[in-house]
Amino acid sequence: MSYNLLNKTDFEKFKKNNPKNFKYDFEGGGYLKLQDLELANLPGIEVDKLDKIATLMRELIFATVEGSRSGHPGGSSAKVEQFLGLALGGVLAFDPLNPKHTCRDRVVWSAGHCTPGLYSGLALFYESLKKRNIKFDAKKIHAILGQDLARFRKGGGLPGHAESYTPLADISTGPSGHGFSVAGGLAITHKSANTGSKVWVFMGDAESEEGMTYEARNILHTVGADNMVVSLDYNHFGIDGDIDEVLSNKYINNWSGLGWNVIEINGHNILECVYAYRLAAQKVFANNNPTVIIAHTWKGKEYGSLENSNKSHGSQVKHEEYVEIINKLDINKETIIPGKEGNILPDILSILSDLDNSLATYIV
Repeated sequence: MSYNLLNKTDFEKFKKNNPKNFKYDFEGGGYLKLQDLELANLPGIEVDKLDKIATLMRELIFATVEGSRSGHPGGSSAKVEQFLGLALGGVLAFDPLNPKHTCRDRVVWSAGHCTPGLYSGLALFYESLKKRNIKFDAKKIHAILGQDLARFRKGGGLPGHAESYTPLADISTGPSGHGFSVAGGLAITHKSANTGSKVWVFMGDAESEEGMTYEARNILHTVGADNMVVSLDYNHFGIDGDIDEVLSNKYINNWSGLGWNVIEINGHNILECVYAYRLAAQKVFANNNPTVIIAHTWKGKEYGSLENSNKSHGSQVKHEEYVEIINKLDINKETIIPGKEGNILPDILSILSDLDNSLATYIV
């Protein structure tokens, strides 16, 4: 049986049939498990197109780090479906033509080193606008285009860590940990000012090791920051290895034990991501607690020999393997990238040639 959990009747059936998937914990937070649940399709959510867009985004991520032979492919690739589920899932208040609009939702990349993911996602937005002949001043709004990806981490090019002037990045971040706390301050500010804006946070699981994130998790529950939703990339690896070597207790307890609402999903299932974001935004638990979406993922998803390992955190595969990866991922199974080492722009343009009118129209 498939469920439309945005429908009240379906949701009540789901709770009755799956008592272990929805409950309230002893600290007052709610728990909802969507992982591997059969979910009904939603109007306007075309999973086949979203899956193709996800593949294009991964290709751009891998090309971006190949061009600079620097950057962080692991976490960036792991967060692709989460990013698209939020950006294209009908829940985020964001206008790419006016990305710093006062009434927008705020987005914080606490994992600020995952800029290859952020930039690749934005490039798909702005290349889609170009394809549809929608005019914009790229310099004025800090739009990112395919050609900009070729200048990642190079003089005068895109910085390696998120800067707050960038669309869909409202705080300058970098090292794991500190962005989450600042995002909490944003959430408290917007709630106290009654702006109606939500604060969405992209975060890695290894950040939970930081003491300041514990302090923030504690205070944000205490003050009732229910306008804050964390999309947590639970891939089990930090830069130093398996996080279970540092966080020995059951991972979910780091959040539920402090009274947070928890939604568990398969982080590579876009439909689950969309449901999770919408349910969190609709305050499915009917309390004043902040929510974390624990997305089970693979670090370095689709990144060849470095997939599902801490080595993908800040390392790149050899050039020959990069070419094999991109050609294997190609959504049309026809486009072969030039693959000339040291000249990444032709590869990026080749990847973007698969962004057809149908996909561009869906994106924007």
